[in-house]
Amino acid sequence: MRVFDIGGGDGPDHVSDRVLTVPNLLSFARLAILPVIYLDLVSGAHLRAFVLLVVFTATDWFDGYIARRFDQVSKLGKLLDPLSDRVLFVVVGIGFAVGDLLPWWAIIALLGRDLVTVGSGAVVLARGGTRPEVTRLGKAATFGLMFALPAFLLGSILGDGPNDPEPVVQWIAWAVYWPSLVMYWASGLSYARRMFLPRQVLVAEREAADEPTAPSGD
Repeated sequence: MRVFDIGGGDGPDHVSDRVLTVPNLLSFARLAILPVIYLDLVSGAHLRAFVLLVVFTATDWFDGYIARRFDQVSKLGKLLDPLSDRVLFVVVGIGFAVGDLLPWWAIIALLGRDLVTVGSGAVVLARGGTRPEVTRLGKAATFGLMFALPAFLLGSILGDGPNDPEPVVQWIAWAVYWPSLVMYWASGLSYARRMFLPRQVLVAEREAADEPTAPSGD
């Protein structure tokens, strides 16, 4: 049963060089609303921040479906989609900490993984490799974190604020956050291991990725 790649065919997706696609526009829109979400988090406008976060997470899934279903998978989109997720965790994570919605150590545990991934990715690129494909473990972790963050915010809205959130919602949020964080680190370390591969292997992977992909048949 498909969850993360719903809408796709049985074969590999055709990746185009198109820029102006509906999924790419959705990714740009997600990046554009992040400053608004941050300002709402630190100023106490939690209801609007919650609505925007829910919209963000919904479109994060929906743009992938559109790309696969309507043959709009693009090189830019394959870069923008995970990038918007990483920027979300940075901007919203800091907003949660500054707004006293989550302790700093919980945010540092989250953002530390992305530092490891970015650093190892830079090493792989410098050695002639290419950016790795997002794994299903990484997608599952991201999905869980994107559920947990709005849930923390909802707990604050239903309770008496960040210092006295609604306890059941808060418990559910933590119950999702920790397993998702563990999976997030596990996927990040699997990406990081690639920097220890022989250079010829990394170059071969890049050359294979650069080969044009024929459109899949009906």
